Amino acid sequence: MASRSKTRNLQVFDTQLHADAVEWCPVSANHDLLACGTYQLQAGDEHAASSRTGRLYLFEFRRGTQVTPLRELQRLETAAILDLKWCHVPLAGRAVLGVAAATGELQLYALSDRQVGGRSLQTLSSMQVGAERLALSLDWSTGRLDSSDVRVVCSDSAGGVSVLALADPALLTLSQWTAHDYEAWISAFSYWDTQLVYSGGDDCKLKGWDLRAGPSRPTFTSKRHSMGVCSVHSSPHREHILATGSYDEQVLLWDGRNMQRPLSESPVGGGVWRLKWHPTEQHLLLAACMHNDFHILHCQQALGHLT
Repeated sequence: MASRSKTRNLQVFDTQLHADAVEWCPVSANHDLLACGTYQLQAGDEHAASSRTGRLYLFEFRRGTQVTPLRELQRLETAAILDLKWCHVPLAGRAVLGVAAATGELQLYALSDRQVGGRSLQTLSSMQVGAERLALSLDWSTGRLDSSDVRVVCSDSAGGVSVLALADPALLTLSQWTAHDYEAWISAFSYWDTQLVYSGGDDCKLKGWDLRAGPSRPTFTSKRHSMGVCSVHSSPHREHILATGSYDEQVLLWDGRNMQRPLSESPVGGGVWRLKWHPTEQHLLLAACMHNDFHILHCQQALGHLT
């Protein structure tokens, strides 16, 4: 499934702190915008506790510019950022960015209008998902560009999963539960049925949840990954298709109608921190691998026989 390609550097930008999350804006009027989140652990000593700091960058990509095509528009000093994702559709006419922070907060930023002093991110709202924990991941329910019922799912370091709705502009908790014994590294919606949520944790378990039935018990629990599950992404192109990644260095493809065994397993030589389906090419899957770069997986053969 893996294919090799040659790449070249267009530009190098020093974020100073460790950059651990980058996302291009999916809203059509702002496809040229890139958000970057950073995370830095500041070690303490006998007199001070360790602390986590971060920074949020907003960049503009200037197509056709040969030298430094990526231009910094804004930087915000923040708590350490574990994850960030744009809502796939505009909300009240504006692009919105969600951030999972080390303070245990889910933070929302709205993009200002390009006609009013240039584009920048402005704080919209925030909510703490729990005390003494880190917010580790988030996902929007809008992966198929559906704006009818916008919600956010967030996971945290205490094993919790929270589902929240936007209450113009505040966040409202719809459901919250303990999903995993240890860190819940990842949470994600099924983009085809947004009442279904997936979660993965450091307890090596992948779980499914039906919000209509309540979170008292998962719809399934898979132990197919041998180490912590840290990435899940529902395909926006093919119903029932799910990709998962783990510290065990495996990318698994699943048919959500049968979670007993995966459709395929691909070793990528590094823990799979993030997975993302291509926005238009339905068979291409990007894997960000710890200590082993990025991999593009071609999944047509694995998915070809499904109906």
